[in-house]
Amino acid sequence: MPGASVSINSGIQIDYGDRRYLLDPRDSVPSDYTFVSHAHIDHVHRPKRGAKVLASRETTDLAYARGYDLGETVDQLDSIDLLDSGHILGSRALRIGDEVLYTGDAAGRERAFLGRCRTRRARILITETTYGSPEYVFPSTAKLVKEVNTLISETFDKGKPVILMGYPLGKAQLLCYYFSAWGPLYLHESVARMNEVHRKYGIELKRGKTVDPASSGDGDFSAGPWLMVTPLMRGSSRFLSSLKRRYGAVVVAFSGWATDPGYGQYLGADYAFPMSDHCDYKELLRLVQEVAPEIVYTTHGHAQEFARDLKRLGFTARSLASYQSSLYDYLREA
Repeated sequence: MPGASVSINSGIQIDYGDRRYLLDPRDSVPSDYTFVSHAHIDHVHRPKRGAKVLASRETTDLAYARGYDLGETVDQLDSIDLLDSGHILGSRALRIGDEVLYTGDAAGRERAFLGRCRTRRARILITETTYGSPEYVFPSTAKLVKEVNTLISETFDKGKPVILMGYPLGKAQLLCYYFSAWGPLYLHESVARMNEVHRKYGIELKRGKTVDPASSGDGDFSAGPWLMVTPLMRGSSRFLSSLKRRYGAVVVAFSGWATDPGYGQYLGADYAFPMSDHCDYKELLRLVQEVAPEIVYTTHGHAQEFARDLKRLGFTARSLASYQSSLYDYLREA
């Protein structure tokens, strides 16, 4: 059988054998199968009626809870392997025979209830490179959790509440897992909704009081310190600025982009920690070495830079068109 061909057509297009696969497309375009790697909104779309969609059951349910009906999905197909990519609940990498491995968004380390990206050998590797630049090397999760617990403890001792911000799907559930021993606990409605889907799959996350800023403003909160988990938002937003003014709340943001000194300032957060659901630079290099491909295609983030670094290391590498170009674009990922 001739080797697979890789091109761009709304998403990444793979032609192999008698099948055409579209990987995380922006729009529904003709293909034999459309692969949805996970349920972040930059990776899901509303497929046309009758479209054949490859996705995990978790991704299908999470997408539906976010307003995206993927229709009838399958998670098994001959010559196809869906591998846990470790990014969020249900995220999958796609392996087509032993020809192509597409990582989707991938994590390089275990966190809470999530494992690291599983890899297998393939001739062609298509990898995300969100943090594909040498300055993005993250501290251990254990170190970050310890530092944040210390910060929460010190802030509670001052009688002030703490607001933890991360993507409502993925990061927010990790924040609930690691820090919900502190309380009383309040959850933004978008976080609470995603937590319910996690419980369906056996991941027990502490329940808290749900807060919907759209209907309840800044709410009615307990006297003294409390903990809230919310999506990423600007500190200047009406919701956060009111909580800071009325309760002296301390706002803490979580993202791999917090490696950049200006990230916390850009958001208006009091603190920012580089906790990521993606591979850092060293983990990306390890992933490539594990797959040992003949050619690497890079996409997202620092795609061109990482491809250049791989070439210096002796790999054949090429950058594909990037869907996201800067850290500020990721604020829309949610």
